Amino acid sequence: MTHAGFLWLPTQKAMNKPQLIKKIHDSDFLDKEEKTALIELINHNKRYGLVWENKTEDAEELLRENLPVLREVADKKIFTGDDNPNHIIIEGDNLHALTALSFTHQNKINVIYIDPPYNTGNKDFIYNDTYIDKEDSFKHSKWLSFMAKRLKIAKSLLSNNGAIFISIDDNEQAQLKLLCDEIFLESSFIGNVIWQHSIQGKNDAKTISLHHN
Repeated sequence: MTHAGFLWLPTQKAMNKPQLIKKIHDSDFLDKEEKTALIELINHNKRYGLVWENKTEDAEELLRENLPVLREVADKKIFTGDDNPNHIIIEGDNLHALTALSFTHQNKINVIYIDPPYNTGNKDFIYNDTYIDKEDSFKHSKWLSFMAKRLKIAKSLLSNNGAIFISIDDNEQAQLKLLCDEIFLESSFIGNVIWQHSIQGKNDAKTISLHHN
């Protein structure tokens, strides 16, 4: 007749972070890169906010080896009465334009207004020369990747008392709020401004007839 045996190990107290890091440092079974990776994981603070898969962008890849340079187009100048140009219109990818401005206008802009793609899935948002479809499983990730790169540069352009205004609708409003809380800080948020674009209800509305953005 056999008997089952049970073994309990003495209860060990959970190690705190410094103790665990020291144990990793002293380990003979890990190389330097493995130790560094583990310590980085331990030191990574959990936080509330958005998590999305970053998607590479052609415009971003181009910046890795080519810095954008503004080229003046003389026949498009806007003159004042004294024939001195006082406005700049930059035509091109907005990521490249913002990058160029970051070298000359950092912390100098008082007001930024942007009207980004609403990401409705109705051919209003192009990512790497491809329209984002409603059924794209990475629809929001691509939009957030697109916006995060540009908003981080926009923040660097704002002066200490600067403000940014962003138009958006319900397709990305919730994601945009969290993204801006992360980049500009939640304490900087002033409020949502509702724009009523129609008064009468829409007879073709499938669910709720929206009158605002």
